[in-house]
Order: sequence, then structure tokens, then C-alpha cells
Amino acid sequence: MTKIEAMQRINGRLGAVTLYDNNTFWSACGRYGGDEGWWLKIPLASFKSDIHIILNRESSKVFLHLKIRAREILSPAMKFRCTEQMAEMFIPAANMRRLGDILPGGSKHGLSKNIVAEYRF
Repeated sequence: MTKIEAMQRINGRLGAVTLYDNNTFWSACGRYGGDEGWWLKIPLASFKSDIHIILNRESSKVFLHLKIRAREILSPAMKFRCTEQMAEMFIPAANMRRLGDILPGGSKHGLSKNIVAEYRF
């Protein structure tokens, strides 16, 4: 699955073109230390608008669509580890229903409430 294919599938289900390249962030599951999960880097300025996140897990043929509403996180720099005006997160894949950033320097912010849908491919 690619970012474009996932966006097309989600937009098809929504019945409107809602996800664009500039408001959608993609991560494929990978390894970090002893954990498997997703790396995300999102510009801090993006949190002023709706953000869509697609977490792809090729090994289980599943991807998740998450949505963070505009201004839902008022101070992303206080929630996530930041470098060069980018919010950085690592979300372990161990429990796909309990998604939370585990990077040191962040607040361990959870994104489970932001899950819109799970897709199989």
C-alpha cells in the first residue's frame, strides 16, 4: 500500500476529496530499538488545520486513518519532542488500539481517540 493508494481509498469511503498530500502524513511500520512502530514528523504549523495520519502496517495488511482536528492540540511543542519546528513521534505498533507517542522529551500523548477507521488490503 502506498500513501496515494491509501488516500484514494479513504477519500472514496468518505465520498469526498478530504485527504490531500499537504494535510496527510504517512508512516510505514518500522523498527526503532527493540520496538516496531511508526515514526512521524509533522510541522508544528500544520496543527492549525485538520491533520490526517495514515499508519501502514504491511506485515498485517492493515492501515489506520487518524484525524487530529484543527487546533485540537493547541501547543504541539508541549506535547511532542520537537526539532526544527517539527513534532516528532514514535508510536509503537504492539497495540494498534492504544496508540501513543513514547519518545523521551514528549508527554506520551495518546492518539487512540483520533482513529477514524481501520482498512484491510
